[in-house]
Parts: sequence; structure tokens; C-alpha cells
Amino acid sequence: MRVSVVTEISAPVEKVWRALTSPDEVCIWDGVVALRVPIDYPQVGQHARWQSAFGPLRLTLHDRVRVIEDTRRMAATIDIAFVRVEEEYRLLPTSIGGTTLVTDDDVRSRVPGLQWLAVRLTQANVSSSMARLKRFCEDPTRA
Repeated sequence: MRVSVVTEISAPVEKVWRALTSPDEVCIWDGVVALRVPIDYPQVGQHARWQSAFGPLRLTLHDRVRVIEDTRRMAATIDIAFVRVEEEYRLLPTSIGGTTLVTDDDVRSRVPGLQWLAVRLTQANVSSSMARLKRFCEDPTRA
């Protein structure tokens, strides 16, 4: 099943791209911990590992980069717990210097009968993550 979120961000594409692809910035706005992230992340074929909080649990998120189109598009396969997500970010500049960020995810449960839960958790996570990213990118104290 698909989960899609469109986020309008009042920041240039380059700033949003940096926030999505710089491990230091991802850790700040997304609250994850970089466990094993390649120094030149993201590059096609890389496998990054992040630690993500899920309530009191700390889960390892496996991030396998599939596509990079600098400042325009990034796609990865994400595995966390019983959920697999074919994730894609598309960044489009707006006419007023902002960014339209489209997050398009194909969500699968690796446990039969839990597809509904995988979709529900992914929808909630993507919506809250994009809200945090928007606040981070629009913060005037961040260059």
C-alpha cells in the first residue's frame, strides 16, 4: 500500500536536500542516532544504519540507498522491525523560493496479517517526520 505526504517548506531546495542527506542534520531534526552511516552518505548502493526510538524501544533502521539525483530525488529501501518501505523523496522548487517535498512510500509488512499496522505506523511516522523537517528547515537561526 502507498503512503504519500506532500510538504510545503519555506526554504530553498538546497537547504531541504542538505537536511535530508546530511547525517548530522538528520540526527537533529529526526531524533535518530547514526549507528553505521558511511562517511560519504548518501550514495547508491550504501547501507546505513540508524537507531530510532519507538516508544521505550530502540530499533535499528536499515537504509539502503537506491537512487540519488542531487537536490531532486532520493530513494531507498527502509527496513525497521517488521516493516519494509520503498521510500522516495522528490524535491521541487516553488516559484517563491521554497520547496515542495513529496514523500512517496510503498509499505509492506513482513508479517502476514499486519499490513494495516505497517501502513498506519508508516503514515504516522512520515507525517510527524515531515513536520519536524519543515520546522528545522524554516528555522531562521539555521543557515
